[in-house]
Amino acid sequence: MPIVKFINENISIEVKKGTVLLDAIRKAGLSIEAPCNGMGICGKCKVVAKGKLSDPSEMEKKIIDENKSERLSCMALVFGDTQVGILKNEERLKTVNKGFSIDVPVDSPVKNIKLPGICKDNPLPYADYLGYHFNSPELYKKISLIEENNPEEIWGIVYDNKLLDITTYKKNILGVAIDVGTTGVSCYLIDLSNGEIIKKLSFLNPQIQYGGDVLTRITYCMENKSGTDKLHELIVNEINNSIKSLTGNIYNIDDIYYITVSANTTMNHLLLGINPESLAKFPYRAVFLRTDDIKAKDISIEANDEAVLTVIPSISSYVGGDIVSGIMASDFQNNKEAVFIDIGTNGEIAVLKDGDIISTSTAAGPALEGMNIECGCRAKEGAIETFDIDEEFNIRYTVIGNEKPIGICGSGLIDIVGALVKRNILQKSGRWSKNLDSKIAWRLADKKFYITDDVYISQKDIRQIQLAKGAIASGMILLLDEIGLNIQKISTIYIAGAFGYHINPDNIKTIGLIPKGFRGEIRFLGNTSLEGARLVLINKQCLKKAYYISKNVKTLELSLKENFQDVFVSQLNF
Repeated sequence: MPIVKFINENISIEVKKGTVLLDAIRKAGLSIEAPCNGMGICGKCKVVAKGKLSDPSEMEKKIIDENKSERLSCMALVFGDTQVGILKNEERLKTVNKGFSIDVPVDSPVKNIKLPGICKDNPLPYADYLGYHFNSPELYKKISLIEENNPEEIWGIVYDNKLLDITTYKKNILGVAIDVGTTGVSCYLIDLSNGEIIKKLSFLNPQIQYGGDVLTRITYCMENKSGTDKLHELIVNEINNSIKSLTGNIYNIDDIYYITVSANTTMNHLLLGINPESLAKFPYRAVFLRTDDIKAKDISIEANDEAVLTVIPSISSYVGGDIVSGIMASDFQNNKEAVFIDIGTNGEIAVLKDGDIISTSTAAGPALEGMNIECGCRAKEGAIETFDIDEEFNIRYTVIGNEKPIGICGSGLIDIVGALVKRNILQKSGRWSKNLDSKIAWRLADKKFYITDDVYISQKDIRQIQLAKGAIASGMILLLDEIGLNIQKISTIYIAGAFGYHINPDNIKTIGLIPKGFRGEIRFLGNTSLEGARLVLINKQCLKKAYYISKNVKTLELSLKENFQDVFVSQLNF
């Protein structure tokens, strides 16, 4: 059998002849991104490989540099002994782990309560007159020790009417709010006694190595018997690592009693280890949209043994708890007429009219997050995040971390395309203009506009952006029509998601991500999904609000609209 040796890791494994190199990498327990799930179009699984491999296809040759022995691991087949160098890509994700949020009083369902002392003359068990329900052998053991030691004070950590812990001192009571995005994950560690955020943390969703969007991950689960378990294990392990980082040496994991998660419906299924296959098959039914509270340890999340896990309820199979959180945190429902957009892989949208809300999700894809773009990347050090071209065709840009540019993140892409359209370098159709001014024409070569010697935006990239922005704009038009509005009547559009506060609103209009005719205000909210999870942690009424929203927001299935394709095509031009 062929031996595949991973040079940097000093790992060697045997594989069957004809094994896809990407599968060999995964078999070795190594991580590599594959946002397109092995379709050979994103170029993110590129490696340096030498040995007996299949010849690269014409499609692969367009992405790799054969002179450097590059291969796409999802396209190369192993026919004999092979040496592989995985390209290291040290990433410090710059994401938005804050967002706009309404103010609520601190009234967490988890509280520190001083309990009555043990009455030595009372024949009733102490547990019977505590006034709180519990069913844990560990808590009975703790009560037994308390009876032996006869302490001056007894404290209980309670969740509504349930006893989670019992101690002889007033413990820290901590909670963790988590936004599980398709691309990135953000967390807060929160003191539940006062609602203060102790620490923030963001990291990449490790599931991205098996697909950049929900459909590719669902496909992975459908095609691999252990796919669901693998993706569940990846996200849970990373959450556990983040909890350790959040608590550090100052706090104890045992002090975490409440965890809230806000995510789209597919991410919720994978978090709980539930196969999401039904979401991709007619009638696209979720296994669940809402769950009762569960113990965090039941899905292997490391916290106090009695810690409660609450999953923010979803609206439908493709409009998730992240949108519920956003609507709640932004106070969106208290407008008269407004639009809410979460710009991400799923492009979820909600439209409000006189208290009624209708929502949908669009197949925006990961292009606006820097994926499926030749020089695209997430918001990390070295990513171009802002861009402009002045009247004299001088270009200006900023780079995260003030590093040498290595790629373009989502906000940079929107700025670049907006500037190219504004300066007539790019036609409304998405094609490059001819007869360009010599001051800028030299940057255009082989249908690629070069920003630096190594970083460019290609004609193919432009098409990806057109598809993404066309999906969002057409979804907005159809929602507005369904509820009896048009874009001219909308006074405010709320934009949430990882883009945060970095996008130039003029460029959003220029590229047509928002339909033509909008004259209102654009408000950037940041990560409202995380904020919604935080609100549920610190105020017990907010979970009730979340359930109300999830049950009362209507959904529109765009594919069932007869004019969907026509509207979508009409929104592709800039």
